[in-house]
Amino acid sequence: MSADERKLSIINAAKPLFAANGFNGTSMRQIAAAAKVSGALLYKHFPSKEAMHKEILSYVGRISNIAEKEFKEMEPGTETLVLLVFFIYRAILLEVPGHGEQQKMHERLLFYSLLEHVSYAQMVFDKISINYFDIAQASYDAAVQDGDIIETNSDHSNLFWFVHHLAMSLNLCHLSPIPAFSYKMPKEKLIDDAILFALRGMGLTDNAIRKYYKPKKLKIYIKGLFFSNETDNA
Repeated sequence: MSADERKLSIINAAKPLFAANGFNGTSMRQIAAAAKVSGALLYKHFPSKEAMHKEILSYVGRISNIAEKEFKEMEPGTETLVLLVFFIYRAILLEVPGHGEQQKMHERLLFYSLLEHVSYAQMVFDKISINYFDIAQASYDAAVQDGDIIETNSDHSNLFWFVHHLAMSLNLCHLSPIPAFSYKMPKEKLIDDAILFALRGMGLTDNAIRKYYKPKKLKIYIKGLFFSNETDNA
């Protein structure tokens, strides 16, 4: 194997161990055994488990980058803000086309990180902030100017994260094959209700929601976004 191929094989061996056992529950020795390399060779490529976490973050980068370019080319406004919220909930709560297995592994890595070694979660949030925060803030400000949002005394910089973290919490309840909490409704309905809750929580007026929140149209757009980028990267 070349150095790059060996490095990738080690990462692929480490990800399921981190996902199953967490950061603290996974040792460099276990990773070396899973990757079928010596300890010396492992440390040659990765001086620490933290270094591996940074490499594993590349998965999050691929998912984020699928939509990042599209959103940054959009005109900031209410329509873009609604589409971004819709995208966040669909990407977090449903399987991203072509990334299902890696997505599940990422979710477990993220939630383990919140419990023990926070560096992975911090990197995830930093990546999301870099890719989406500016367009979210610009769209929020434009929506206020257009009268589509009723401003509150809340710190506007936190509204985007409130939306995102609610989606994460719903996902956590459904991470196990048997949901920890049953909302007694189909998942599509749950997502729809959660999106409406988030939009209203951001201050969108009923008129703005009726005008821009068109789930069927948005689903078609998001589906095309994922599949067109998958084709481009094939």
